[in-house]
Amino acid sequence: MFSLKKTLESRGYQSHIIRLSEKSGHIITKATINGETGRFIIDTGASATCINQELSEKYQLTSEEMNQQIGTASGSLIPQIAHHNIMQLGNWIDNDCSLLTMDMSFINQALKAEGMRSIQGLLGADFLIKSKAIIDYSGKKIYLKH
Repeated sequence: MFSLKKTLESRGYQSHIIRLSEKSGHIITKATINGETGRFIIDTGASATCINQELSEKYQLTSEEMNQQIGTASGSLIPQIAHHNIMQLGNWIDNDCSLLTMDMSFINQALKAEGMRSIQGLLGADFLIKSKAIIDYSGKKIYLKH
């Protein structure tokens, strides 16, 4: 019988647990940035991985201004960028991760309105591509490869 887990692990992937929110449908997981763990939404529609700007100190981020706007669900804004960070999900580690920092209050307000807990950030397409991510919705796992 075919086993997705065995097939992917034999190809060097590592599994990490995800949670599917029954209220909103979001994919939620725990990730560690520079040694600090938080709740993150895996956002397949976001181009970049983002951290709530209010948490820059907690996550030891050294940010610098960007010269371009990005579009968000609430409009557009100019984020800051923090280079050379360490991101970890389970045993998968990225030792040179760049993160955008931005105001995420509009996201957390929307989650709160749905009766959900706040998040610290979003894991976007840059993370999904770099990790060669495969999401197993029925198994509630994300498979990541170095």
